Amino acid sequence: MKDIAKELNLSVNAVSLALNDKTGVGKETRNLIINKAEELGYFSEKTRYKKALANKNICILIKTQYFRNSDFYSKVLLGVEAEAKRNGYEILINFTDELISVPDCVKEGRACGLISIGQISDEYLTELKKQGLPIVVVDHNSMAESIDCILSNNKLGSYRVTRLLIDSGYRKIGFFGDLNYSMSIKERFFGYQEAIHRLPSVFGYPDVSRYVLAYSVLEDVEQSVIEHDVGKIVSQVKSIRRLPQAFVCSNDDAAGQLILALRRLGYCIPEDIAVVGFDNTALSNAISPRLTTVNVHKEFMGQVSVQRLIWRMSHRDEPRENILLDVEIVERDSINK
Repeated sequence: MKDIAKELNLSVNAVSLALNDKTGVGKETRNLIINKAEELGYFSEKTRYKKALANKNICILIKTQYFRNSDFYSKVLLGVEAEAKRNGYEILINFTDELISVPDCVKEGRACGLISIGQISDEYLTELKKQGLPIVVVDHNSMAESIDCILSNNKLGSYRVTRLLIDSGYRKIGFFGDLNYSMSIKERFFGYQEAIHRLPSVFGYPDVSRYVLAYSVLEDVEQSVIEHDVGKIVSQVKSIRRLPQAFVCSNDDAAGQLILALRRLGYCIPEDIAVVGFDNTALSNAISPRLTTVNVHKEFMGQVSVQRLIWRMSHRDEPRENILLDVEIVERDSINK
């Protein structure tokens, strides 16, 4: 305390009052003392952690485009907010175009934990972990960092919906999604691929990879979907070596844009080509034909992320977990049965 007092030209008594959170020191002076104490390493990691947990604010990180372009993440946020409120917490939402800097509420010690929603780089996740707060990631899985993740069962859902197409008589089935965009889309592709792979023969192809490449669009999809660039999607469909009888899409938004592109090319859905989505967003039930899709429990994902964060606050050293939530097929009108 003497070092802090000397640095700030204050009395040791004033420093003691501020560090012990007692009255007798003005707010501005108190903040100066606390900041200087942190700078000089006065607080141990354990002390800083305990102080942060005394707050009842949860920092939420989400890219603006995720919230603006789809109701998927808005539903997740509804679940987060409801569960936080039920447990006596407030949420501090940080919308940003790029997740690159540590939020002010974290740097200033106003948050007791973080929930990141959607894709996040491993580099940024590493920077956040340095802050010493509990972190939960929703709808993303880091390959580099040990972290609590709340995920839908993407692979199983895509496997099931592909099997539905096979059981409905479809034999030429392509995947429409950008494999480089996110881990979730890769997992959905793997589920589609697994369903094809389990067939006795790959419908006339010597191996699964040739079958997939013949009927699929696997890159530059998500940006076209986000920008509603139907013309670009038309070009992508034209580039397919053999037009499939059905498409398994990475999400409902991709399926909706693909249907527009196929119609522009003169095809009817599902009479000529079947299309299935993933997520069961509001769009899937609003477009024509209504979309067969995979239901993800979006609000429940948000609720579970808050529950896990609160649990993690008092279980810092327990192993991190991937919590996988089940999904279900929602059959509608975009395939022939």
